Amino acid sequence: MNKISKTIIFGALLSVQSVSAFAGGPDTADMLGVWGSVTLQGDFKALSPSLDKFKWTVMNQTRTRDDSPQGTRESENLLFSQIGYQLNDNASLWLGYVHDWINPLDKPSYQESRPYQDFLWNQKWGSFNFMARARMEERINESNVGPQTDGYRARQLLQISHPLPFMDNLSAYVGDEVLGYVNKNTWGKQGFSENRVLAGLSYQITPKLGADLGYLGQYVDNLSGNNLFTHNIQANLRYKF
Repeated sequence: MNKISKTIIFGALLSVQSVSAFAGGPDTADMLGVWGSVTLQGDFKALSPSLDKFKWTVMNQTRTRDDSPQGTRESENLLFSQIGYQLNDNASLWLGYVHDWINPLDKPSYQESRPYQDFLWNQKWGSFNFMARARMEERINESNVGPQTDGYRARQLLQISHPLPFMDNLSAYVGDEVLGYVNKNTWGKQGFSENRVLAGLSYQITPKLGADLGYLGQYVDNLSGNNLFTHNIQANLRYKF
């Protein structure tokens, strides 16, 4: 294993450890989970060659937690869909929508609508790939229980990846995403509300089919003060048309 590979792996482990230490505390509950997803991607060239800069993505993601006395349970199921436009080799704009089926522990299930807007930047630095995503999303609770105030949440994700030399089509990635609400709402605190640190491996099985496997640590600063840190296995199977 060469120096670059060791540096990537060490950096990923250090990031995970530092966020775990930051999130820990007497008022923070820790639990395990799994985020498993299937992602489909493509463009609109089949409709017209002039639409080659328009892209689409659909993803279904199931999330589990081990917070029940009966063991692991499904806590959420999210369906993502988005359409984007490639401005140039680096930048793209996206409009998306998430429908979320949420199953709280010992509480009634409900659904959430979440439209969002993305600005995405991809940049190559030598053999490194850098990605930055700025997102603004609107969280709308479809429950009829009690008054609800929509949450307007800003999200900033930074991620860097690098191919690993000991195996073709295999790369390692590490990243961090900060989330915060810009208004007072019933979803979470105004200002900083969540941090997600992620690290893992991506493998391109064929030119169209790929897979990702890694860790995502999710720290949530709750309104109640009973904060949460979930240690999640993150798995994704992706196919590009």
